[in-house]
Amino acid sequence: MEKIRLVPVSPEYAEQIREYAAEFSSDRLKAVPEEGRVPGLDGLEEYPSVNEWLCFCSEMSGKISWFLSVRESDNRVVGALSLRHSLEYDDDDPEFCSHIGYSVRPSERMKGYAAMQLRLGLIKAKEAGLDTVRLICRDINTGSVRTILANGGRFVDSVYGEESGMTINRYDISLD
Repeated sequence: MEKIRLVPVSPEYAEQIREYAAEFSSDRLKAVPEEGRVPGLDGLEEYPSVNEWLCFCSEMSGKISWFLSVRESDNRVVGALSLRHSLEYDDDDPEFCSHIGYSVRPSERMKGYAAMQLRLGLIKAKEAGLDTVRLICRDINTGSVRTILANGGRFVDSVYGEESGMTINRYDISLD
């Protein structure tokens, strides 16, 4: 498995962000009910350009941080991760809130990047002052369940969303 590092989103990666988002076709496993939303790049679908989204990301500094998982060998973006410093900034129903949202580029899946990316995201969460991280995933997303459990996730419960029609599993990870 090749090493990755988390880097803050920046204009340097604008083209790779566009390419990354384009890999998520409409027939992929929907993690969220919003059309076009790519986990880890939350809000990107609301802006006409990546650069405008990057301005929004800058405005949210201290509330939400966005990172790209970059493979060290070739500087390719293989994943994306968002860290909400507090759940009050999540725009979803409170029962569906999470501190960390992430995804792995479809062409780079099954290579161990998700677990490594989440491990690095947990370090960022601890640096941001969090003691416990809440994570959610669809009950049918077995890959994400394995990733969360591999990083110390403790199953809390499942919640059914009337509006979305999705069942979401909730997990907590202690950062002690």
